[in-house]
Amino acid sequence: MKIVVDTNIVFSAILTPNGKISDLLLNSDSRFKFYSPQSILDELERHHNKLCAISNLHSSEINFLKRIILKKINIIDLDIISSENWKKAIELTNNVDEFDAPFIALSLELDVPLWTGDKKLVTGLSSLGIDWILNTNDVQIIRDEYTFD
Repeated sequence: MKIVVDTNIVFSAILTPNGKISDLLLNSDSRFKFYSPQSILDELERHHNKLCAISNLHSSEINFLKRIILKKINIIDLDIISSENWKKAIELTNNVDEFDAPFIALSLELDVPLWTGDKKLVTGLSSLGIDWILNTNDVQIIRDEYTFD
């Protein structure tokens, strides 16, 4: 199953390397193929110091964790996204958070769900009738059902 991964999921994996989100990203190769737009790299770089401060980890440790996690995610160039999907993504995120538009656009382009922990985004999209958003528990259930079938 293909899934687009939002930045907050990667942040959570970095901040809690032994947690559920890290486990799902690092140990689900048999079940999931993860994707993110190239803009995730800029976001991770922009928030690098914040990640260091919150985690109390050294910059090199954060860089190591980023590399390990990003190896499990296919980074997609935003140029592949059609103008139609960009337009729809911008409309969907207009009153929520325009910084999420690349993730929504990639989900639309690949026709796959988005995994996010952003409650504001989930609430905003749900109010628009969007039902292809996954939370961490959804991803866990999907992996576990596949693993134990």
